[in-house]
Amino acid sequence: MPERHLLWIRHARVSPDPSTPAGDWPLTPEGREAAARLGRSLPPLPGPLSAVTSDERKATETAEALSAALALGPADISAGLREVERPWTDGDYRAAARAYLRTGTAPGWEPRDDVLERISTALAEHWRPEGTTIAVGHGLAMSIWAGDAVSGLDAVEFWNGLTFPDAWLFGGVDTFQRIGR
Repeated sequence: MPERHLLWIRHARVSPDPSTPAGDWPLTPEGREAAARLGRSLPPLPGPLSAVTSDERKATETAEALSAALALGPADISAGLREVERPWTDGDYRAAARAYLRTGTAPGWEPRDDVLERISTALAEHWRPEGTTIAVGHGLAMSIWAGDAVSGLDAVEFWNGLTFPDAWLFGGVDTFQRIGR
Protein backbone atom coordinates (compact mmCIF):
# COMPACT_ATOMS: atom_id res chain seq x y z
CA MET A 1 0.00 0.00 0.00
CA PRO A 2 1.43 3.41 -0.92
CA GLU A 3 2.43 5.73 1.91
CA ARG A 4 0.76 9.04 2.37
CA HIS A 5 1.80 11.95 4.52
CA LEU A 6 0.26 15.21 5.62
CA LEU A 7 2.54 18.18 6.10
CA TRP A 8 0.49 20.61 8.13
CA ILE A 9 1.81 24.16 8.04
CA ARG A 10 0.65 26.82 10.45
CA HIS A 11 0.52 30.19 8.69
CA ALA A 12 3.24 32.79 9.17
CA ARG A 13 3.04 35.87 11.39
CA VAL A 14 0.35 38.54 10.98
CA SER A 15 -0.40 41.78 12.78
CA PRO A 16 -3.82 41.24 14.40
CA ASP A 17 -6.21 44.11 13.80
CA PRO A 18 -9.50 44.08 15.72
CA SER A 19 -11.08 46.40 13.12
CA THR A 20 -10.56 43.81 10.35
CA PRO A 21 -11.96 40.26 10.27
CA ALA A 22 -9.22 37.75 11.15
CA GLY A 23 -9.70 35.98 7.82
CA ASP A 24 -8.54 39.15 6.04
CA TRP A 25 -5.32 39.70 8.00
CA PRO A 26 -2.26 39.74 5.70
CA LEU A 27 1.17 38.41 6.56
CA THR A 28 3.72 40.88 7.82
CA PRO A 29 6.77 41.33 5.54
CA GLU A 30 8.73 39.27 8.07
CA GLY A 31 5.99 36.61 7.99
CA ARG A 32 6.16 36.38 4.20
CA GLU A 33 9.94 35.89 4.36
CA ALA A 34 9.61 33.33 7.18
CA ALA A 35 7.14 31.32 5.07
CA ALA A 36 9.54 31.30 2.12
CA ARG A 37 12.45 30.38 4.43
CA LEU A 38 10.41 27.50 5.87
CA GLY A 39 9.70 26.24 2.35
CA ARG A 40 13.41 26.33 1.51
CA SER A 41 14.34 24.54 4.77
CA LEU A 42 12.03 21.55 4.35
CA PRO A 43 13.73 18.20 3.83
CA PRO A 44 12.86 16.21 0.71
CA LEU A 45 9.25 15.05 1.03
CA PRO A 46 7.81 11.81 -0.36
CA GLY A 47 6.18 12.63 -3.69
CA PRO A 48 4.04 13.39 -5.39
CA LEU A 49 3.42 16.70 -3.66
CA SER A 50 0.17 18.65 -3.59
CA ALA A 51 -1.00 21.62 -1.55
CA VAL A 52 -4.26 22.86 -0.10
CA THR A 53 -4.82 25.97 1.99
CA SER A 54 -7.45 27.58 4.12
CA ASP A 55 -9.20 30.40 2.33
CA GLU A 56 -8.10 32.93 4.96
CA ARG A 57 -5.64 35.50 3.60
CA LYS A 58 -2.84 34.70 6.07
CA ALA A 59 -2.96 31.04 5.01
CA THR A 60 -3.19 31.71 1.27
CA GLU A 61 -0.23 34.10 1.45
CA THR A 62 1.76 31.49 3.41
CA ALA A 63 0.83 28.85 0.82
CA GLU A 64 1.94 31.16 -2.02
CA ALA A 65 5.37 31.64 -0.44
CA LEU A 66 5.75 27.91 0.26
CA SER A 67 4.60 26.92 -3.22
CA ALA A 68 7.09 29.29 -4.80
CA ALA A 69 9.93 27.93 -2.62
CA LEU A 70 8.99 24.34 -3.47
CA ALA A 71 8.27 25.06 -7.17
CA LEU A 72 4.68 23.82 -6.81
CA GLY A 73 1.70 25.16 -8.65
CA PRO A 74 -1.00 27.08 -6.81
CA ALA A 75 -2.55 25.39 -3.78
CA ASP A 76 -6.16 24.25 -3.82
CA ILE A 77 -8.33 26.36 -1.52
CA SER A 78 -10.62 24.85 1.11
CA ALA A 79 -12.90 26.83 3.42
CA GLY A 80 -12.96 23.69 5.58
CA LEU A 81 -9.41 24.43 6.75
CA ARG A 82 -10.38 27.82 8.24
CA GLU A 83 -9.45 28.70 11.80
CA VAL A 84 -11.89 28.26 14.67
CA GLU A 85 -14.63 30.90 14.42
CA ARG A 86 -14.40 33.10 17.50
CA PRO A 87 -14.98 36.66 18.64
CA TRP A 88 -12.17 39.14 19.15
CA THR A 89 -10.60 38.60 22.57
CA ASP A 90 -9.53 41.67 24.50
CA GLY A 91 -7.03 40.70 27.14
CA ASP A 92 -5.33 37.33 27.43
CA TYR A 93 -6.12 35.56 24.15
CA ARG A 94 -3.66 32.74 24.92
CA ALA A 95 -5.47 31.91 28.17
CA ALA A 96 -8.84 31.98 26.38
CA ALA A 97 -7.52 29.70 23.63
CA ARG A 98 -6.04 27.23 26.13
CA ALA A 99 -9.34 27.09 28.03
CA TYR A 100 -11.19 26.49 24.75
CA LEU A 101 -8.83 23.68 23.75
CA ARG A 102 -9.30 22.03 27.16
CA THR A 103 -13.11 22.13 27.13
CA GLY A 104 -14.04 22.37 23.44
CA THR A 105 -16.45 25.22 24.10
CA ALA A 106 -16.41 28.93 24.88
CA PRO A 107 -19.10 31.58 24.49
CA GLY A 108 -19.21 32.67 20.85
CA TRP A 109 -16.52 30.16 19.76
CA GLU A 110 -17.20 27.44 17.18
CA PRO A 111 -17.71 24.12 19.02
CA ARG A 112 -14.68 21.81 18.95
CA ASP A 113 -16.65 18.90 17.45
CA ASP A 114 -17.83 21.13 14.59
CA VAL A 115 -14.23 22.22 13.91
CA LEU A 116 -13.02 18.61 13.94
CA GLU A 117 -15.76 17.52 11.53
CA ARG A 118 -15.06 20.46 9.19
CA ILE A 119 -11.29 19.88 9.17
CA SER A 120 -11.63 16.10 8.80
CA THR A 121 -14.02 16.50 5.88
CA ALA A 122 -11.67 18.95 4.14
CA LEU A 123 -8.68 16.67 4.66
CA ALA A 124 -10.61 13.63 3.39
CA GLU A 125 -11.32 15.59 0.21
CA HIS A 126 -7.77 16.85 -0.36
CA TRP A 127 -5.35 14.37 1.28
CA ARG A 128 -3.82 12.39 -1.57
CA PRO A 129 -3.77 8.58 -1.33
CA GLU A 130 0.02 8.65 -1.78
CA GLY A 131 2.85 11.14 -1.46
CA THR A 132 2.67 14.29 0.62
CA THR A 133 -0.23 16.67 0.89
CA ILE A 134 0.74 20.07 2.27
CA ALA A 135 -2.13 21.68 4.20
CA VAL A 136 -1.73 25.32 5.22
CA GLY A 137 -3.96 26.38 8.04
CA HIS A 138 -4.22 27.65 11.57
CA GLY A 139 -3.02 26.82 15.05
CA LEU A 140 -6.24 26.09 16.93
CA ALA A 141 -7.78 24.05 14.11
CA MET A 142 -4.52 22.14 13.61
CA SER A 143 -4.27 21.42 17.35
CA ILE A 144 -7.84 20.11 17.51
CA TRP A 145 -7.24 17.79 14.56
CA ALA A 146 -3.83 16.62 15.85
CA GLY A 147 -5.23 16.02 19.34
CA ASP A 148 -7.82 13.72 17.80
CA ALA A 149 -5.50 12.02 15.29
CA VAL A 150 -2.52 11.27 17.54
CA SER A 151 -3.07 9.14 20.65
CA GLY A 152 -1.97 10.84 23.83
CA LEU A 153 -1.30 14.21 22.21
CA ASP A 154 -2.26 17.10 24.49
CA ALA A 155 -3.82 19.68 22.16
CA VAL A 156 -3.13 22.52 24.63
CA GLU A 157 0.58 21.71 24.91
CA PHE A 158 0.82 21.16 21.17
CA TRP A 159 -0.76 24.58 20.50
CA ASN A 160 1.44 26.25 23.14
CA GLY A 161 4.51 25.04 21.25
CA LEU A 162 3.48 26.16 17.77
CA THR A 163 5.42 28.94 16.05
CA PHE A 164 4.67 31.26 13.10
CA PRO A 165 5.07 29.52 10.68
CA ASP A 166 5.41 25.92 11.81
CA ALA A 167 5.49 22.58 9.99
CA TRP A 168 4.44 19.17 11.26
CA LEU A 169 4.63 15.97 9.24
CA PHE A 170 1.96 13.39 10.03
CA GLY A 171 2.54 9.90 8.65
CA GLY A 172 1.08 6.58 9.73
CA VAL A 173 -0.95 6.02 12.85
CA ASP A 174 0.34 8.21 15.68
CA THR A 175 3.50 9.32 13.88
CA PHE A 176 4.24 12.99 13.63
CA GLN A 177 7.25 15.26 13.83
CA ARG A 178 8.16 18.91 13.52
CA ILE A 179 10.22 19.55 10.39
CA GLY A 180 11.86 22.52 8.70
CA ARG A 181 12.69 25.76 10.45
